Amino acid sequence: MFKREKHEVDDDNEVDVDVTLEMDLDTVEQSIGTYLSEPTDQRRSELLAVLERLDQQIDLSDDYENSIVGSAAFGYSPKGNVIGETNSASAAEEVPKAVLKAQTVLVKAAKREVTAPTPQTLAELGAANQALSAARTADSPPQ
Repeated sequence: MFKREKHEVDDDNEVDVDVTLEMDLDTVEQSIGTYLSEPTDQRRSELLAVLERLDQQIDLSDDYENSIVGSAAFGYSPKGNVIGETNSASAAEEVPKAVLKAQTVLVKAAKREVTAPTPQTLAELGAANQALSAARTADSPPQ
């Protein structure tokens, strides 16, 4: 598996995440940042499109996870070792659990904002974005 070398952290604090899924999450984060700087209808549509691509990647992972291919029906199953994997050779990177959790909260807040935008959903999206930044900062090595 391919992994980003950030710094040494207790393995219990990190999870393996499919690289494609993590790249899609990064794209969502960038789109959210753009949307928060200027929450227009056009930016909301762009964010919705990025969220839909993320959902497609998640659907591919769910399909793989639910398929018999690579399952324990044929003996040992490596399935489930990588979050978001779409095949038995999914490249992965280690992501801090706190960051992955914050990304999940951010995506859920973004979905609420694009489907029914209100001042409250926009504020929740901003708060989730700040929480993710805080999680990343907490994971950064001291300089």
